[in-house]
Amino acid sequence: MDIFDVTCPKCKKVYYCDLLLFDLELKLHCPYCGHYFYRKESPRVYVGGAGTSAVAQIKGGLRPEMIYEPEGEKNG
Repeated sequence: MDIFDVTCPKCKKVYYCDLLLFDLELKLHCPYCGHYFYRKESPRVYVGGAGTSAVAQIKGGLRPEMIYEPEGEKNG
């Protein structure tokens, strides 16, 4: 999935949206505060690059111990 990061103009939290929504003239919905707004109203929109990946924003990068593995599946 290609994504873009958007900052909510009300609560200022950053979240990501599917890039398919980028060029549509519709309101985005902030999952944090519930505010609806047009992309052009956002104080910051970032498209492209590895930085848009939620995983890429994890300090120190993704490590194997961060991936969930059910107890019954570990070690074979």
